[in-house]
Amino acid sequence: MENKKTALIVEGGGQRGVFSFGITDTFINRNYDPFDIYMGVSNGVAVLCWYLIRETDNNLEKMLYAAKGDYLSYKNIFIGKDIIKFHQMYEDGEKMFKPNMEKIKNNLQGKDYIAVVTDAIEANAEYYSFGDGEWMPKMIASGTLPILVRTPSLIDGRRKFDGGVADPLPVEKAYEMGAKKIIVIRTYEKKFRRKLKIENYIGALLSREYPKLRKALLVHDKTYNRALDFINNPPNDCEIIQLCPPEKLKSKRDSKNIEVLKADYKLGKKVAKVYLDGLETVSYTHLTLPTKA
Repeated sequence: MENKKTALIVEGGGQRGVFSFGITDTFINRNYDPFDIYMGVSNGVAVLCWYLIRETDNNLEKMLYAAKGDYLSYKNIFIGKDIIKFHQMYEDGEKMFKPNMEKIKNNLQGKDYIAVVTDAIEANAEYYSFGDGEWMPKMIASGTLPILVRTPSLIDGRRKFDGGVADPLPVEKAYEMGAKKIIVIRTYEKKFRRKLKIENYIGALLSREYPKLRKALLVHDKTYNRALDFINNPPNDCEIIQLCPPEKLKSKRDSKNIEVLKADYKLGKKVAKVYLDGLETVSYTHLTLPTKA
């Protein structure tokens, strides 16, 4: 008999990941973990890290810590330095919160925890599994945005960038790995469709030494929307559930507003509660809270 797997995918989004933390914290508190595959993109890798550690005590504080810290300066773009001091932020966070990687290993028990990363030269998605060498460099690489982070993220001597460039919603990869039920934690509302933004063009301009990466940035809208098409029209043998905010989150990728972050964290908890409360009686294909009239 075929072993049908269940996957949990967590989208990136910087500080919007506070919404994702609200969902996974609720999953932990309700002892909900039917998953065989865990796939994170960018900040989603960190969200899954703490989900697999089974820690909920201060996950909101982790996001607030990043907001309160001196890690963001847009002036740095003019002097070739990091706009977001991403490496320092992760190194400081590791010292402060001390993630217990042994707990992840114990809780996985043969399951797959994967960080999605984009190779700078080939601009293809790479999928690194937990246990395959040191994990922190993969977490950092998965969130290294081409424009905002100039300090190189290296794995085996090759430069890597945010996994969201090549595979922002890795539903097809999860399906290829045997997942027949996929839950996707989104940081955008269900109706969202990606359009190119000025940062794509700036990123492409700053990535001239990597021609394939430059091209990937200029077609990122198509890459993202193709994944949405798969989500909305999955194969007949696959069920995909989206856990989305009911409307655009107030948090932005670089939000420093503490009250806004707290509100979006609570919203994530509410969305998770609606989903879990309905599991026993309703089979959801897609789930969002009703929008306000």
